[in-house]
Amino acid sequence: MRALTYYNPGMSLLATIKNIYLTFGTKTIFKNASLSINTGDRIGLLGLNGKGKSTLFKILSGEVVTDHHTPPFEFNKARGDGDENKRFTMFYIPQELPVRGHEDVTIRDYFFVFYPELKDHYENALDEFERLHGWDLIQDYESYLKYFNHEDLDKKISELSGGEQKKILLSLGLSSIANLILWDEPTNHLDIETIKLFEDELNSTQKAFMLITHDRFLLSKLTRRILHIQHGRIEAFEGSYTDYLTFLEQSEKAKQSLLTKLNNNLAREQAWMRQGVKARRTRSKKRVEDFNDLKSKVSNIKSEAKRTLDLTLQKSGRQTKVLVDFADMDFQYSKDKVLFDKITGEIHKGNKIGLLGANGVGKTTLLKLIKGDIVPTGGRMKTADALQIQYFSQKRDELDIDMTPFQLLGDGNDFVPLPDGSKKHVHSYFESFLFDKDDIHRPLKTFSGGEKSRLQLAYNLTKAGDILIFDEPTNDLDLETIQILEEKLAEFSGAVILISHDRAFLATVTNKIWLLDEKKLQNFEGGYDQVSPYLDALELEKEYKDSTPAPVAAPVNPPAPVKEAKPAKTISNKDKNRIEAIYVEIESTEEKIKIIAEKMSNLDYSKLSDPNSPELKILTEAQNVLDGRLQALYQELEQLES
Repeated sequence: MRALTYYNPGMSLLATIKNIYLTFGTKTIFKNASLSINTGDRIGLLGLNGKGKSTLFKILSGEVVTDHHTPPFEFNKARGDGDENKRFTMFYIPQELPVRGHEDVTIRDYFFVFYPELKDHYENALDEFERLHGWDLIQDYESYLKYFNHEDLDKKISELSGGEQKKILLSLGLSSIANLILWDEPTNHLDIETIKLFEDELNSTQKAFMLITHDRFLLSKLTRRILHIQHGRIEAFEGSYTDYLTFLEQSEKAKQSLLTKLNNNLAREQAWMRQGVKARRTRSKKRVEDFNDLKSKVSNIKSEAKRTLDLTLQKSGRQTKVLVDFADMDFQYSKDKVLFDKITGEIHKGNKIGLLGANGVGKTTLLKLIKGDIVPTGGRMKTADALQIQYFSQKRDELDIDMTPFQLLGDGNDFVPLPDGSKKHVHSYFESFLFDKDDIHRPLKTFSGGEKSRLQLAYNLTKAGDILIFDEPTNDLDLETIQILEEKLAEFSGAVILISHDRAFLATVTNKIWLLDEKKLQNFEGGYDQVSPYLDALELEKEYKDSTPAPVAAPVNPPAPVKEAKPAKTISNKDKNRIEAIYVEIESTEEKIKIIAEKMSNLDYSKLSDPNSPELKILTEAQNVLDGRLQALYQELEQLES
């Protein structure tokens, strides 16, 4: 929808924040932290859950007041000196849509929940409403809603799913005229198709943004700067998320090299310290001090090293290869709501299945059928005897927020029983999930969303299972936890089913894909990387199947010869804008044609279960439509420029 723009190194300062101090009880969130933000910045904000990412957003938006401290908190905002594009203005998009108290508000009117001052002007002072760009904001908001497939704008907020509510937040953020947009986990609850649309929009914006997300695809493609919250400070890195990972890897190698050198020195000095006074003859005070300092350095480096999350996924020990088998299975809630029409599939030990499909196609219903919560309305569903299935809900239903981690994990006992018969001390088990030991008696309601997610993993992974089902497991998890979960899922010898919008997570874990589309289930013997070209082809087909480029009509009669030269007509602003838009569309269309050509050359049918799959047909049709569109754009451009 917007022209593609790139990172501009000549950016001006938008804001500086200094001397951030903040504590909650005995927990220190920020200690003398600072940061700067430039116009056009594309910032990825990283850090473990509970370490202050969302809190920083609330400080920037004024929702959280920092501690009184010397030196005092400073928030210096650029005034712009008459240039609105350089003046500090900010818009904050939270993780969840605020619904309480607005249940009966329609999608269209929800705009005023985020702009209460505009509502007053809309009702009482239209001139001021127009001066504040109210009409433009509403028009852009509704345009983005339709872009994200919200057609009925009179629908009430309370009637929407989590994904539909999230699209309202996307529309509010993308239509904002503020110069800094704060995005807190914007892709949670969204399907992959919507995430790609959002990614395209964010990639084309000229506004500065700061992004909290666990989606590494998003971070890698969009960010040009990284801020990492660690030990109460905000560390800045100039570069992309991929560059930052390379930097961390190099830093870790350097740290290990230093640790090896220090350990060698320490061993030598320990041998010297253990000698008797007579053997040493003299005890050098400075050398003793250096020895103690050396011990401290080694201790500090070790304490800073990342703790490994101890996720032990327990299998039941079952030897049965086929765990679930269904064939020609139908399911419908009513005659008018048919979800599945003769779908077939199997789950074997070792399958790591990614379950994909747009919101509302029946992913959760299929899981309920596999679990036995509901029965099919037709066909056959067979499961192995005494099959153990563990279901990890995205709603964190298992957690009683009035309990403490000690009560949840140990059931009031000092040891946590594990499925393999072993036991682990509750404090040790709790700390292995990257928590501080002092938090074990805190009520769960005081934990952040990400910390609750980590606790749910700790709680659920004490149970044995033949099949582990994860419904959006990466929602609210920090990147460190996601990467460790990936490793443990890859090692698990049972079966795993994943509903996830996290493309990097799917690419790492899955070895099989189920795609629900138009009441059918397509099986792909290969992970997400193998099915990705097909998904892109489907998306292109849906985008272009109903769009036929309108031919540019030739004039009915040729223009009469001009006898007398007339002054050249000045091109209108409308035509100028259209010419600019055409150049952008041509660039975008040519890029899509290039992508399709690459996908056609790289398509590997051996990875697909059905040799007659329609991938090539879809790609060819999309290519033809794009070629036609490109020709029409060039014709229109030539006509306007002449």
